[in-house]
Amino acid sequence: MSKTSKTRVLILGGGCGGMAAAYTLGATAQRREAFDVTLVSQGWRVGGKGASGRRTDEHDMIEEHGLHIFLGFYRTAFSMLHEAYGKLDGARDGVFESVAHAFTPDRKVTLWAAPGNGGGDGWAEYTLHAPRWPGKPWEGSVDDLRHAPERLASMLYRHSQPVDVDSDLPKAATRQAPDAPHAAAGIMDSFLDRLRELGEDIRLTWHVLGDLLELGGAVLRGYFADILPHGWNAWDRINDVDFRKWLISHGASEKAAWSETVRVIYDLAFAYIGGRGRTEEYADIAAGACLKLVLDLCAGYRDAPMWRMNAGMGDTVFTPLWKCCERQGATFRLFRRVSGIETDRSRITRVRLQVQAETLGNYDPFVRVKSLDCWPSEPKWDQLQGGDALRGINFENPWQHHSLREEVLDVGRDFDEVILAIPPRAAEPITTQLAESNRDWAAMLDKVGRFSVPTHSVQLWFDRDSVAAGWHEAGAISGAYVAPLGTWADMSELLAEETWPAGTAQSCQYLVGVVPMPDFVPPISVEMPDAIERANALGQGMTQDWLDESAGALWPDLMGPDGFNMDAVLGQYDHINIAPTELYVRTPPGSIAYRLPPDWDGFANLSLAGDWTITSINGGSAEAALESGKAAADALCARDGL
Repeated sequence: MSKTSKTRVLILGGGCGGMAAAYTLGATAQRREAFDVTLVSQGWRVGGKGASGRRTDEHDMIEEHGLHIFLGFYRTAFSMLHEAYGKLDGARDGVFESVAHAFTPDRKVTLWAAPGNGGGDGWAEYTLHAPRWPGKPWEGSVDDLRHAPERLASMLYRHSQPVDVDSDLPKAATRQAPDAPHAAAGIMDSFLDRLRELGEDIRLTWHVLGDLLELGGAVLRGYFADILPHGWNAWDRINDVDFRKWLISHGASEKAAWSETVRVIYDLAFAYIGGRGRTEEYADIAAGACLKLVLDLCAGYRDAPMWRMNAGMGDTVFTPLWKCCERQGATFRLFRRVSGIETDRSRITRVRLQVQAETLGNYDPFVRVKSLDCWPSEPKWDQLQGGDALRGINFENPWQHHSLREEVLDVGRDFDEVILAIPPRAAEPITTQLAESNRDWAAMLDKVGRFSVPTHSVQLWFDRDSVAAGWHEAGAISGAYVAPLGTWADMSELLAEETWPAGTAQSCQYLVGVVPMPDFVPPISVEMPDAIERANALGQGMTQDWLDESAGALWPDLMGPDGFNMDAVLGQYDHINIAPTELYVRTPPGSIAYRLPPDWDGFANLSLAGDWTITSINGGSAEAALESGKAAADALCARDGL
């Protein structure tokens, strides 16, 4: 690293937090004159849990770590990407023309009432249609959340009007609640229409209606009792209790507090102890963080609650950020795995890296697929020294201890500031000195990192569309179905960015869920090169069992006497995220107090970035990580008066 008069910032980790920090440090000419930014990351790509890859030898299939859908209240994420896309020139730069072209709004979600809790003797599905609130998410502000309880109250007001005896459903009110937004009136009329469309199953209809009123009432009662008297955003006051218990304490029944309306939130947040997502006894999430999530999801967003990416997350999010960072002068050093961070008890003095591969000149990480620059699912071997001999090495596998040499970076010579953007479970073995020197760091590793869980991601490419497979419409997003793959989305719009021959793949289906860590997985200090391969094989077996036993409700026309018809599957990507960098950081009750802020002062020259830090969300998400990285960078700038 060359000596410079600028402040040399070393960013460790290339996930959302690290990339946001790199982008923010170079976002203005003044900042570029003040900082020299270097980001190091293992392997051939950036993205962390959000990384995606293209299977270049098989139709450029998009392979992802999970189902990545941005939510309409992701204010930092959308505003950052809106700005980044504005600095680039669309297809000429290998990106979408704008953030509006990169994402598509979605306002429908299908939920599943469970047997004995709204579903009768089996599972019963219904689809909710969300309101279109004004504006776009890249125009959002915290005031959207501030007004969410009012919006929710106005919807409940309209929904609780007298019953029309001819329809057996509450009659839509002809007047609004005082000061209620007109959008609420329209959505409640629409919602009642959707309830009528459920047909003759009045039991399910009343279950849905009852859930809305009972849970909505408990949420508002609790908010006005526990939060608002102490400030509209005093969420921390209830973060020591589980959300379900908090709902029950404010009038919800135990049955309602574990209905599909609540389960879908726990599934979204992978909020299950040890990844045991099959029963409610293992479900837990901090009530304050969850309440904020619920309010944002229901009424704190702009335009739509969900936004589909129109390509892989790597292509949609990380390509534009990478290209902007490069233009801003940032240096990326790929194929570097951090193996140690050392301290003199007051500051970071040394960072040790294991060099996984040497490149032949400047490494170009992208492959062009149609008009987009995308990340391949494996390195571009022809750009690596001795690339043919390296084939078969998975540089993202922490149990594969491949290293060409060690590289040592020292404070004062190679860096001045460090931004640590590596999640707790991956950071723990490389920060032993930090934990010995600082009790807050040790507590964070124990109380936050220890509760991280593996997730299971499945993608299936069918030879027919969802309707031909037996579902009633294309483009479904579904939650709260049978574990361990209870979240499903038809993401067939992604086929337009792949290269399947005409008449082959007609749909792409995503399934995700949380799973326990397989028993055979050792600490990363133990070399086990086949650990990920074995976990994925285990996942494939779980997927097959789930398809045979539970897929009939989604795709009944793909079921036969012996189970699911695998002949309809033209492609499959099945991955269990067991690597420490891939684990999902949960938010159990009592854990938020141990999170550390991005501008933490535990060590003089160390900042933090990731969804495991203190953020407005305090939960695992791209929004939290991007917000954290931006906050870490902004704090460094503010310290220098920028």
